[in-house]
Amino acid sequence: MRSDFDLKRDDEALDKLILATGLQPLMNNAKWVKLLTLLVQQWHLLRECKVKLIWEGPDVERWLLLDEDTSYGLDYYDTAVEALISGQPRGWYAYKEIEWLELLPAPDGKTQHLDLLQQEIDQLGQFRVERFMDKLRLYAYHRP
Repeated sequence: MRSDFDLKRDDEALDKLILATGLQPLMNNAKWVKLLTLLVQQWHLLRECKVKLIWEGPDVERWLLLDEDTSYGLDYYDTAVEALISGQPRGWYAYKEIEWLELLPAPDGKTQHLDLLQQEIDQLGQFRVERFMDKLRLYAYHRP
């Protein structure tokens, strides 16, 4: 069953949810554009990129869909992405809907790929990244 929020994910509804849950933003749209530009360029280092949206639990399976044919940089990508996140509802997602990304490296160089991805992310600016044995988690919000 869909909630009213599922049907109406506009800026006002998102802002109310962020305020109600006490999420503290760690990223802005400009950082998202830099990060996604990097991930599109380095798609070959990634096996998968899991996405956690602010309005869903961490057990929901959503993925950032990147491959050699990914096109990124259209004018609306200043604030949102279209057709790059799997699951329902399909389509457009504002950056403020994304709580975190988990970057899982391609299997042919796991540790090397994680090291390279982390170095490149660090060069972009200040991001909150948590390193695990087999993945990097990049946070867009701090959850109290």
